[in-house]
Amino acid sequence: MRIIENITYVERPSENLALDLYLPYRTPQATVVFAHGGGFQKGTRSSAEVLPLARRFARDGYAFASISYRLNTPLYAFDITHRKTIRANRKRSIESGLTTSKRLMGPAFEAARLDLGAAVAFMKSQSSDWDIATNSVFVVGISAGGIAALSLSYPPENLPTTCRPDAVLGLGAAMVQPWCLSPNGVPSLMLHSTMDRIIRPQNTALVEKAARQAEAPLRTIICARRGHGAPVEALLNDKDKTGTPYWTHMRMLFDAFSDQSSARKRLIRLDVSQRPPPSF
Repeated sequence: MRIIENITYVERPSENLALDLYLPYRTPQATVVFAHGGGFQKGTRSSAEVLPLARRFARDGYAFASISYRLNTPLYAFDITHRKTIRANRKRSIESGLTTSKRLMGPAFEAARLDLGAAVAFMKSQSSDWDIATNSVFVVGISAGGIAALSLSYPPENLPTTCRPDAVLGLGAAMVQPWCLSPNGVPSLMLHSTMDRIIRPQNTALVEKAARQAEAPLRTIICARRGHGAPVEALLNDKDKTGTPYWTHMRMLFDAFSDQSSARKRLIRLDVSQRPPPSF
């Protein structure tokens, strides 16, 4: 595995944001953007989970980009119109029945969502520099990083849009804007533990119900481990009751998009090949 550190992916007025890129020795088949946890208050792109995940993804032929994003972003960092919208969206999240902390739904969350979108856009534009696959860019987020990722997949219409990933895995995360769920969202998977005192499993059940009602392509899985950080260990090491590794569930999600993308390319090539030659 090769590592390229400290790549700036976006310049914000407050700071330049960077990522570390982990590359397999062969040409990557797809790219994973990783967003760390920490409640939008702390955490780094070199957190303890990064190296085990990067090694596993590299072994499977994925590029892995671990990003930094803004932390502790205050409400006044946004313009007055967006301040009102962020407050209104947080109020709506609370009224939907979610029991997650208010700070996971406020301005720091919105800043992280925008930064994560910028990282996805950056990776989709960088194929020539590192010979990476840009037609399939997925996001894996832990806790707060997963919250930002899931809301990037189903963005609110009343806030700035940004680049969406092609699929998302949220580990110990929550979908804090369930009213945004729709059939046109990005295919997503939430892996949660049986006991999580930070993001309680009841929130996962609420989102699962909302996804069914909205016919959104979002699926939830509860692993047997306990604790907020348990889904990461489950992803790397465990199987579900049927004997299917949780890693395989994620790969099926990612591979489904890659297969669809390849099919679309084949159809385009077929369509071009069947067109009559131009007349001069």
